[in-house]
Amino acid sequence: MILSSHTPRWVRVSLVVTFVLSMMIGLGVMLMQALGPGGSIRIHRPGRIPTAEERAAQQAIREAELPRIFVANPIIASMVRSLAGEGDRYTLYTPWRDDATGEPKGDPAYWKPTADEIRAIQACELIYLNGAGYEPWSAQAALPRAKTVDTTADLASRLIVEKGETHSHGPEGKHSHSGFASTTWLSPALAKEQVGMIVGRLYELLGSTYPTGEIYQKICTRLDEASANLREIGKLQPKLLASHPVYQYLGQAGGIAIDSMHWEPGEMPSDKEWTKFRLTRAAHPRPTAWMLWEGEPGPEIRAKLEAEGVNVFIVPLFPIDAAGASGDDLHRDVDREFVWYYPELIAEFRAALEKSVGSEGSVPSGK
Repeated sequence: MILSSHTPRWVRVSLVVTFVLSMMIGLGVMLMQALGPGGSIRIHRPGRIPTAEERAAQQAIREAELPRIFVANPIIASMVRSLAGEGDRYTLYTPWRDDATGEPKGDPAYWKPTADEIRAIQACELIYLNGAGYEPWSAQAALPRAKTVDTTADLASRLIVEKGETHSHGPEGKHSHSGFASTTWLSPALAKEQVGMIVGRLYELLGSTYPTGEIYQKICTRLDEASANLREIGKLQPKLLASHPVYQYLGQAGGIAIDSMHWEPGEMPSDKEWTKFRLTRAAHPRPTAWMLWEGEPGPEIRAKLEAEGVNVFIVPLFPIDAAGASGDDLHRDVDREFVWYYPELIAEFRAALEKSVGSEGSVPSGK
């Protein structure tokens, strides 16, 4: 249409309004195309491969939009991943882990959060604690009750109280193992209870379409198998020693007495410690004993133990974590989480012990 001075005024106004609205709609479409998921502005230009920094920034934006779950150690993290996958609908908050290496900054049981980290924990949608005295800092952290889950809160009657001596080793310096024994997950029955405490709140957070219930039943079956194997181990009445007083709940699950040292895998024990070890060993004069270690002992330590008639079996406290790391190089497989791996480890231990007993005192090679 060609406008002239004779064109009615209402027609000219309508055309101007239509033109302005068309321009606004066009600009709106262009703006929406420039926005990423959730309304975040894209930080790379079309037609160009984003840099590593840009990809990291985009990932950070996506993670910021997901609910955050604090987990107290690699085992609780592993239980969450076993139930809910690798985190496509949530983000695990693990400030006790080194961001550069993905591995724990020392033993998470001795980790102490900063004021900023406590505030970040308080802001999480879910806060999973191991309990049993594992997180002494939590008593002063004013964690929101509605969002905090102590996974051993209902297990008070089954927790073990220790009166440990004060000693020093590793980066933690002087400390003792007094109070509650906190490595509860080494009892498959208690680990099953902990997973049960985790699954309900995950279901609420992630929605009813997430198959946590079905997976939970499979986990329970596997952990029940591990409990049965530990009871069978107990019937063999093995002589068990341990490099550290951390296997109390494994012993509880099988009705097995375990005498513990305070030894580190890479540090040869002193003559005094070896004397103490031999006195403990002499109280149980079976030809063959087994010693549980968190990590592979040095070759000289292993050779000396075998000369004493003691086999070594590795039971790491954290067999696997999000980075696929563990206290040693055993089973470093990121697809295998604790609740699947641990029952297999107990089955291996049972087989090794049965072979040892059946060989009438000969010393088989340790795991």
